[in-house]
Amino acid sequence: MVFIDDHCRGEAWRFASAIERWLLAEAQLGPAAGRCAGAVVNYLEPDGGWNGAYPEICGYFLQFLAAAAPEGEAGPHREAARRVVLWLAAVGAGGAPLTLYHRRAETEAGDWRNHCLFAFDLAIVLRGLDAAAQRWPGLLPAGVMEPYAAALAGITAEGALASHVRRLGKPSVPVPVKWSTLPGLHHLKAAAALAGLGRPELAAIARATVAREARLLDRHGRERMRELHPFLYGIEGWLTLWGQGGAAQDLERARTGFAWAFGQLDLATGWMPPVVGAPPPAFRSDVLAQMLRAGLVLEAAGALPGEVAPAWPRGRAALAASLRAMVTPEGAVAFDATARHRNSWAGMFAWQAFRFLDAVQAGMPASRLAEGII
Repeated sequence: MVFIDDHCRGEAWRFASAIERWLLAEAQLGPAAGRCAGAVVNYLEPDGGWNGAYPEICGYFLQFLAAAAPEGEAGPHREAARRVVLWLAAVGAGGAPLTLYHRRAETEAGDWRNHCLFAFDLAIVLRGLDAAAQRWPGLLPAGVMEPYAAALAGITAEGALASHVRRLGKPSVPVPVKWSTLPGLHHLKAAAALAGLGRPELAAIARATVAREARLLDRHGRERMRELHPFLYGIEGWLTLWGQGGAAQDLERARTGFAWAFGQLDLATGWMPPVVGAPPPAFRSDVLAQMLRAGLVLEAAGALPGEVAPAWPRGRAALAASLRAMVTPEGAVAFDATARHRNSWAGMFAWQAFRFLDAVQAGMPASRLAEGII
């Protein structure tokens, strides 16, 4: 995991700082006690009520904490990480944490997601635990990563990541066909997470996953772009792999995908649909943040696609303005224009997008930015 140093203190930094304060103060506040104590909420409702806790989001949160903590800091960032790690150690002891821990435990069993164990989620948890271990040596209890790694190694097909497996002892329930229940480009982000762990057995799974997705992308091209959130996960995966290893083909595939996604951006308004071709006013703040992050890494690398480069300064400004508009007075990030719930992972992605704006201006190497994408 790469840790972003302090840079200049412009407007982007101020927004990032406000989001960071909210994440440290509120993201763990919902489940302050009981079986979810220490976990990170997926979002807070407008009235302050919390919905549930995803282990996956805890993995993102650990990456955020490790990247945000000042050098030598042993205060709120480390303490928040300690609480998350202990919760992940408890729920993952058997290698099969639930996908979503509901605020009301009695509703968990009926959630189809909790009848499945997802490879993507486990990969993000592992990367988060690794980031915490790098940032704060000695923080992780011995063996905490092993059940997660063993469980993930069992969710494969022909050596590459599969989407999920059914949980033992769970009745057969219909699993909807959607991006999260199929192998796809989003697994590039999971593969990049595994590739950086230094575990040969997981690195082999990562290589097979990357090879599969490269073949499918070369064969089907932009037909693979439908929902922007998972498609941008794919771009992030290519960029992170490039940051880790410097392979030109990884950067080139990220460039190609970004050019396709950029065509969905309204340069006049900064609006971007969650699904290709969807009409306004639908949009998601996590997609805005993902798009801005990816573009900034490509800008820093001098690798913006030729058809994008002339319009990128306008696109960058439009995306940043749209994202700023989603930050509430207390520093939370609203998920969209209608539900307005305060979303933790969108907050982390937005925090990093604003930090990247400053980092690019300060000349941080693109490979460091790419390797550190949350």
